[in-house]
Amino acid sequence: GLELTVETDMAGWADVMRSAPKMSVLNPAFDPEESHLHTGNSFWLRVSYEEQTVACIANRLYVTDDYIGLKRSLRLWYDRKPVLISEPLNVVIPEHVPHISGRVGHHGGLWVHPDWRGIGLAGTLPRLTRALSMRHFDVDWHCGTVFKPLAERGLPSKAYGYPHVDICIDGYFPVTGQHETIYMGWITRPEILNQFAETAQPAVLEPAITAA
Repeated sequence: GLELTVETDMAGWADVMRSAPKMSVLNPAFDPEESHLHTGNSFWLRVSYEEQTVACIANRLYVTDDYIGLKRSLRLWYDRKPVLISEPLNVVIPEHVPHISGRVGHHGGLWVHPDWRGIGLAGTLPRLTRALSMRHFDVDWHCGTVFKPLAERGLPSKAYGYPHVDICIDGYFPVTGQHETIYMGWITRPEILNQFAETAQPAVLEPAITAA
């Protein structure tokens, strides 16, 4: 009984999130009041049941020569106007993380209504988002960030399907206005394609037994 729609009016996503139960932070990367968003660089998925939105997720395309640099400059979240902060963003990317550049998909704003949690929507929506990012934006990478409690529960890898999860920020975070430890899930284009291939494998059925 669930209906999935793909929408490009990011103000609609922001409206859902502002009124969503148990959602206190509106991610400015997907808020048209804070970021330059249009049909060529963003979309969001809405899951509805009887005209009620029960889950959603947002996605952006960044064409950049330095994805981590977008974080350091805060332009990942705020690209309409400069944001003044009292201290630089403390980006702590481990050395083994490769240089992420080119066409980079970035998902966020994932929310599931409390009454609809535990049935797999939080795992399905990021994968659908990556599929649409490949189809519409031809991405080279796909990334997403989570706060420490979700990372400690293993959601980026177990639910969202990111094969790589690394700490990326440890310090004052202007989006929440407090100290945060944030982790980044990331996946390469070949890994995305491999995931698609594994998911698309047909089930192996036992041959039917017929009477002689």
